[in-house]
Amino acid sequence: MRNEIFHEIEILCTMHKKISQSSECREFNHRSALLLQRLEDAKFYRLADRAMDLLASCNPKDLSQCDSVHRARDALERLRDLAKEDLEI
Repeated sequence: MRNEIFHEIEILCTMHKKISQSSECREFNHRSALLLQRLEDAKFYRLADRAMDLLASCNPKDLSQCDSVHRARDALERLRDLAKEDLEI
C-alpha cells in the first residue's frame, strides 16, 4: 500500500506539470481529493495534512489558468518529500 500511495503522488506530480486545460485541472483536483481520503483511511495523518494543503491551494477554474499554480506545486513537492520520509521510500 505504501508504494501505491507514493506512486499516486508521483502521478499527481506528473499531471500537475502537464496541466493545460481546465478539465485537466479538475481531474488533478479530483485525484488529489481521492488521495486525501486514502491517506486518512490508512491513518497517514501527516501526509493527509499535506494533501489538505495541496487541495487548499488548488482552485480549478473554467476559463482561465489557476491563480495559485506555484503554491500548488510547492504543496505537492512538500507532500512528495514527506511521503518519502513517512512511507520509507
